[in-house]
Amino acid sequence: MTDITAAQRFSSGTAVVTGAAAGIGEGLARHLARLGMTVVVADLDAARASDVARSIESQGGQSIARRVDVADAADVEEMAAEVFDRFGSVELLINNAGIESSGFLWEIDIPRWERLMRINVDGVFHCVRSFVPRILDSGTPSCIANLSSVGGVTTVAVQSPYIVSKHAVLAMTECLYQDLAILDAPIQVSAVIPHSIRSDIFLAARRESPTTNPVANAVFDAMQRDNVEKGLDPLAAAEHMIAQIARGDFWILSDDEMCTSTTTRRAHQLLDLSPPAHPRAMLERMGVALTEGQR
Repeated sequence: MTDITAAQRFSSGTAVVTGAAAGIGEGLARHLARLGMTVVVADLDAARASDVARSIESQGGQSIARRVDVADAADVEEMAAEVFDRFGSVELLINNAGIESSGFLWEIDIPRWERLMRINVDGVFHCVRSFVPRILDSGTPSCIANLSSVGGVTTVAVQSPYIVSKHAVLAMTECLYQDLAILDAPIQVSAVIPHSIRSDIFLAARRESPTTNPVANAVFDAMQRDNVEKGLDPLAAAEHMIAQIARGDFWILSDDEMCTSTTTRRAHQLLDLSPPAHPRAMLERMGVALTEGQR
């Protein structure tokens, strides 16, 4: 950890942010552009990515849009080659692209499970595999920040695919940290643990993979409500998280109090070898009522 500020560390160079057309990714892209970086707004939604890039440019920043499907290894490889051909180096890679899904684990259909894992887990792997060798060849000090979640350090009912994927991203990030340490490579690795940042992720999950499970629907309704009412502004969250990345932290938290509380509960569960908590208390806080047969 150092005293370097985000304004010092990220005042120039190239940043690639996946899933940057909305939500957390958009907030990160906009903040990095304001600091002075050239930002590659990478997203599956080409139109929204272009809108974000144009908006950044209109505000005096430097940005390009790049449609990419992180689930497609060849597409990611092509993007990495184009970025390095154009800019010569990447000082910051943020693997943010991800989707949600709801329902009891056994109710998740196979195509949805596979798509979520291809985006949330394989997408991070594809970016690491395509960008790390080029970063090493360039010799430029860089950082790779992978978006896990508070869900990556705990477990939550009716969100199994997402939770599994975020545990995998956290494990992958810790392994990447250790692999690069063997090489003494000039690449910082950070695990980003967001709590609640305003986005459309819950709405998109309901739209793309609807479920008839009443508990899952009630939970996602409650999470969407809380996200709107209590979720952090993406730009404010980005500023807080980028400051931690600039310092060289491994653990990057969007909300220090909430994220630390979650990791502390997880630590106690593992130390005590306790089973997962019954979700009843969580559901009650959300205002979700269980029927007699669901208790």
